[in-house]
Amino acid sequence: MKTRLISTVFVATLICAAGCSSGGSGGSFTPVGGCGADGQNQFVFDVMNDIYFWNTQIPVVDPAVFATPEELLDAMLFKPIDRFSNIGSAQADLALFSAGEIVAFGFGSTLLANDDLRLTQVFTGSSAEQEGLQRNYRILLIDGRTIADIVANEGISAAFGPRELGLQRTLRIEDLGGIQSDVTLTKSLITLDPVPVSTVFDVGGTPVGYLLFNIFVDPSIAALDAVFVNFRNQGVRNVIVDMRYNGGGLVAVAEYLGDLLGGLTAGAQVFSQTVHNANNAFRNTIATFAAQTNSITIDRIIFITTGSTASASELVVNGLEPHIDVVLVGDTTFGKPVGQYGFEFCSKILWPISFQTLNVDGFGDFFSGLPVDCQAADDLDFVLGDPMEASLAEALFYAGNSMCSPVPRTQRQRTADVRALNRPEIQKADHVGQITGIF
Repeated sequence: MKTRLISTVFVATLICAAGCSSGGSGGSFTPVGGCGADGQNQFVFDVMNDIYFWNTQIPVVDPAVFATPEELLDAMLFKPIDRFSNIGSAQADLALFSAGEIVAFGFGSTLLANDDLRLTQVFTGSSAEQEGLQRNYRILLIDGRTIADIVANEGISAAFGPRELGLQRTLRIEDLGGIQSDVTLTKSLITLDPVPVSTVFDVGGTPVGYLLFNIFVDPSIAALDAVFVNFRNQGVRNVIVDMRYNGGGLVAVAEYLGDLLGGLTAGAQVFSQTVHNANNAFRNTIATFAAQTNSITIDRIIFITTGSTASASELVVNGLEPHIDVVLVGDTTFGKPVGQYGFEFCSKILWPISFQTLNVDGFGDFFSGLPVDCQAADDLDFVLGDPMEASLAEALFYAGNSMCSPVPRTQRQRTADVRALNRPEIQKADHVGQITGIF
């Protein structure tokens, strides 16, 4: 059985969204009834009635009448609260959580309007990088179809297709200068960098550490250690953690990040509490802070968040807030205070919502997300980590002034130097658009 905190923003594209915790696995399990439809359905039915956090709210269903375990699971969910439980590929999940590997074209995107799909990130070693795509490029067509048509029908995730090696899509893109061109992208196995950007800013003579943290997977621990060694060597006591696109991952990694940030300041106090249904109360646990080798003493943590900040990311924020000066900048988080165990069967893996996470104060009811202290846009006009990018600029302002800037920062607030780049203005809503995931 594996453990994770995951959220559905990325379920169809990456790892749902929120965090997961790793518990070990004995390999794929063959149900007593075999791997036919009846056997798989009975397996899902039995697991859900036992471990499902809302097992008393499961509708009355007959597992024998469903053609697939996926259809059965959908019928058993406690809706609309449960947007997260799912069945995936055991092999793909293992590759993702153990090695940070995923089959994809290699870009993240956000839907600013029904006909306006923008790139938010491009990942190293991917087909998207090889074709020269960049943050804020606009996708106009996917295999000749408009974004508006796709959104009105099957949706962006379905249009980009399953995670199959070699799968191709031809995109018409518009670059930063307004030039349009067609590119054909191919899905390949890429390794996600958990911390693609980190640096230390001088804010009024005070060193402020910054890291863009993208995913909670096993390789994240080594990546975080390298960053915090640098922070410690430069005397950093104020940290900006940019988790605007972090949909979650392993609970164990969330606890480790909590230790790096709070292990010295919070001592051995409670970081989080894990609560199960009545049948599984014996599984309830309490995680306390522990100082790691590379933990640093923290005065303030500023988290940059969006509607794609979920699960394990929210666990870290919620767990630290009672102990340290925590500030949120950007936009309200996704809202997934629950987590999942993974049950492998017949080369698949069932991820039912299995527990809720609470902080030391017993707070964990944030299904509508965690609100920010300072509103700021995800400013696509600047690369991530640029101090002029709206959300990071707001975080740095707060670091230097202990208050939000007088006027919320939006993408349209530019300097003369930026205007001199002669790029067309990007018309977008003040609220960050729907993050559609990693493709």
